[in-house]
Amino acid sequence: MNTEQKKQLIKTVEQTSPWERIPTSVEGVFLVKAPEHKNIQSVFVELNPSLRGQPIKKRGVYLKNNNEYEAFQELFNNQKVKELLDVVSECYGKQRSPRIEI
Repeated sequence: MNTEQKKQLIKTVEQTSPWERIPTSVEGVFLVKAPEHKNIQSVFVELNPSLRGQPIKKRGVYLKNNNEYEAFQELFNNQKVKELLDVVSECYGKQRSPRIEI
């Protein structure tokens, strides 16, 4: 990110209301300005990919720093988590109504 982009980001955040989502040029990535606490301004990066033009979740994953990003990335890349999701989807995913043959 270059200096001009950083300045634009800071200006946009300053003009934004608390909890307002600021879209970025990366699909599914937003900035969220939190209310000030003890005169400290917090801004989160929200990850919420879309499916068919609609966000997957009402609220995405909020990240505040690289440590959080790396921790989530480690979980997302864990094969056991994928296996667990496969079983959950298979057993508890959307069930189709049984079709009755007449």
